[in-house]
Amino acid sequence: ANAVKELVVAGLLIASRNLCAAWAYTRALEGDAEAVEHQVEAGKKRFAGVELPARTLGVVGLGAIGRQVANTALALGMKVVGFDPGITVEGAWQLHSQVEQAPSVQALFARSDYVTFHVPLNDATRHLVRAETLAQMKKGVTVLNFARAGIVDEAAICEALDSGRVHAYVC
Repeated sequence: ANAVKELVVAGLLIASRNLCAAWAYTRALEGDAEAVEHQVEAGKKRFAGVELPARTLGVVGLGAIGRQVANTALALGMKVVGFDPGITVEGAWQLHSQVEQAPSVQALFARSDYVTFHVPLNDATRHLVRAETLAQMKKGVTVLNFARAGIVDEAAICEALDSGRVHAYVC
């Protein structure tokens, strides 16, 4: 559970700070030290990204991993909303009291700047993220899926990325 939580936090940071694009940009720079420094200064604003505090993380599935992700996101200054219709009393006791309960997964999608999934793959969760659910999410949402590939409809997420509806997809 801890290892996956760390991957999710890394995904949050990578997506928020546009680290992959910034890495590719800097690796492609050429010239002497002065020329490279000039190019870095000229281009760095494109990769500024956003800070996590005050952003909302939606956590779908509040089992062992989802609870750790939710509690860590709060420690990073994020707002956290969770959805898990099967949460146990024992599991709820392990959640920080500031984690808000979403009445439905659709309500969670509508409120979240970032959405992370920690559910098993079954008939109810297969393609939980599809064109219709992506339309319910905030424009510019970041989708993190460290659960199972089938939870996300790859064609729908690619289309949403191309259109700018989704900022990033990290899996």
